[in-house]
Amino acid sequence: MKKYTLALLVSAVTLPLAAQAAPEFYGKFHVSVDKASDYLGGDFLDGALSAPNAGLSDGWAAESNNSRIGVRGSEPLFNNDLKAIYQFEAGADLDGDNATVSTRNSFLGLGTKVGDFFIGRYDSVVKQAEGNIDQFNDTDADMKNVFFSQNRTNSSLNWVSPTYGALVFKVQMAPGENTVVDGETKDGLADVFGASATFKQDNFFAALAFEKGFATVTVVNPAAPPPTIDLGVETQFIRASAGVSLDGGIELGGIIETVNFDAGGDVDGVSMLLSGKLQANERLALKAQIGRFDSSDLDVDATVITGGADYAMGKQTKVYGLLSISDLNAGAFDEGGNLISAGMIHSF
Repeated sequence: MKKYTLALLVSAVTLPLAAQAAPEFYGKFHVSVDKASDYLGGDFLDGALSAPNAGLSDGWAAESNNSRIGVRGSEPLFNNDLKAIYQFEAGADLDGDNATVSTRNSFLGLGTKVGDFFIGRYDSVVKQAEGNIDQFNDTDADMKNVFFSQNRTNSSLNWVSPTYGALVFKVQMAPGENTVVDGETKDGLADVFGASATFKQDNFFAALAFEKGFATVTVVNPAAPPPTIDLGVETQFIRASAGVSLDGGIELGGIIETVNFDAGGDVDGVSMLLSGKLQANERLALKAQIGRFDSSDLDVDATVITGGADYAMGKQTKVYGLLSISDLNAGAFDEGGNLISAGMIHSF
């Protein structure tokens, strides 16, 4: 009788705990040693146009390349058609150069039969449309060197649809929170608005995304006070991307994006990326890609060509090496550069 009573007591305590879904702890640590010489790393519009050397880098560096830790999960609610969904992801600076913790994709929301609704800081729908096409993501040869839309949106409201066959639709909006852009105060609910459609089936991926919003661009001009000016601009991005995995361990992908900036006058440009990967064996992968930005309005063109290899050390750990060359033409400024990088990645 005592044993039976004890069993009932243990069940009463453990059943509510079992009903709660345990959160998932995850992360990615990524470090590298890089040697750059006049390499186009970072956002060249923020410096290289008005102060040519400001957007280029030279020398050795030890990098913590977007290392991160996070927790995510979902929890059933009293209404069986609803669940709480949540995620907190923080940048983890392993080399100590920047803030130890910075907010990455983080949100709280509801999962419903008509999709997920959540509020937080999250990748723009245009950024998400890259899929896995950027073969050198999170390195100094990342596609962001020639793409301006690799943004994470603060204070965003998001909807992600259920999967309809192989299609998923996404909508993101964000208030301007009284940011002044070209003399106009952004105080609406959807001052940033984006939408996308993603198709993913078997070995094929395709996406089409649009975003209209605003950004702050830092213009560097050391010859005139003040040396830097934060300039608010209206932005519009349209991105199309596609990728395919073929027999023989071959991956091919491409992205094209139109860019429009409006700061009292329209400035247009086009960014492009072509990438490929060959899985030579179970542990060795060879990769290459070319990225380019071109704008006749800015009188700027930039090209980055990268090749490299990944080598799996375990199921969750790999090492890599890459060589990248860049060329930037901005008016009378013409500079070529190169980057050599060796790194290690551990995911958990």
